[in-house]
Amino acid sequence: MTVAAALSLTASAGVAFAQTADQIIAKHIEATGGEKAWSKITSLKLVGALSIQGGEFPMTITSVTNKAARVDVSPFGMDGYLIITPTAGWMYMPIQGVDKVTPLTEDQLSQYKNNLNMKKLFVVDKERAKGAKYTGMDTLDNVPCMKLVMKTAEGDDETAYFDAKTYYMVRLEKKMKVKDEEQEVAVSFGDFRKQPEGIVIPFKQSSPMGGDIIYKTVEVNKPISEDVFKPTEPKK
Repeated sequence: MTVAAALSLTASAGVAFAQTADQIIAKHIEATGGEKAWSKITSLKLVGALSIQGGEFPMTITSVTNKAARVDVSPFGMDGYLIITPTAGWMYMPIQGVDKVTPLTEDQLSQYKNNLNMKKLFVVDKERAKGAKYTGMDTLDNVPCMKLVMKTAEGDDETAYFDAKTYYMVRLEKKMKVKDEEQEVAVSFGDFRKQPEGIVIPFKQSSPMGGDIIYKTVEVNKPISEDVFKPTEPKK
């Protein structure tokens, strides 16, 4: 049995090594719906909850492709939001001490810009993974994964892990500035579900704030008012 297992692992690793980063990305895109299905996505609204410290708190992500994105979250009853557009962004997040609507700095806006396009966020855009390099196999939660290092538009490194069987991206690691300090941030993805529009969405992901985000509903290509992306001071 040990010999058989070793041969099996060697065979699977050989298959992975025989692939280039471009081939892995192409199979990931195909597994999550394909370029044609994703090209038709103009907006996404994901509604769910942030599970943290034993509680569940409402959370919504609203995105209009390449135009604007917004994250609303209410931890411990403190409503907060993050808004991003191609040229500006704003944050109101009392849980993090930001109790006034505050414009994002250029560095912050640069870090969040991938959220303007869900294709880039989920790495289903070949341009997003341009110049990626395959660096070998790894194991996450007993799942064999292919490991790719990618470059952001700003030249920063990101490391993505793709399930060797399904080609879904199950983890993404990158460096971000948090309170003027550079930190390693990792997000894991799971509970992948195919939508009627043909695309596959992870209904579970870990949160940089801690805990997990569990999505309960997904709305695809629904009309979204521009007012959603205007910064306003919430009622106390």
